[in-house]
Amino acid sequence: MEKIKDILPHGEGFTFVDEIIQIEKGKHIVAVKRVKEDEFWVPHHFPGNPVMPGVLIVEAMAQACALLALISFPDLRGIPFYLAGVKEAKFKKPVVPPSQLTLEAFFETKKGNVWFFDAKASVDGVEVASAKIIAVNEPQKK
Repeated sequence: MEKIKDILPHGEGFTFVDEIIQIEKGKHIVAVKRVKEDEFWVPHHFPGNPVMPGVLIVEAMAQACALLALISFPDLRGIPFYLAGVKEAKFKKPVVPPSQLTLEAFFETKKGNVWFFDAKASVDGVEVASAKIIAVNEPQKK
């Protein structure tokens, strides 16, 4: 399988998917983010009691969604894929290092260049977050 860094456009330090465990093209992906004790946010959120920020959990879920789309439809690569919306986000338990965040995303539908996904994140089989992810892919305007 291709390397994640060759699929996602995110730079070093802002890729929140470390490994793809399973993919059913056009339907479903299971991926992993290893939450380490040396993450950039650990000393700041919160000092002495690090908790992974919810926005980073959402970003990890959104990146899993992007990977599902870009692996399923490789002709979309090179066209920016942006997070356009997050609905029904729920955070059920804090995520603390060290832990393994399992990301699961399901493709729901596509309307034009707008994509809809259902995503969830879990640690040790316990769901910690979920959200409806909306993404859009469109060429940049010059």
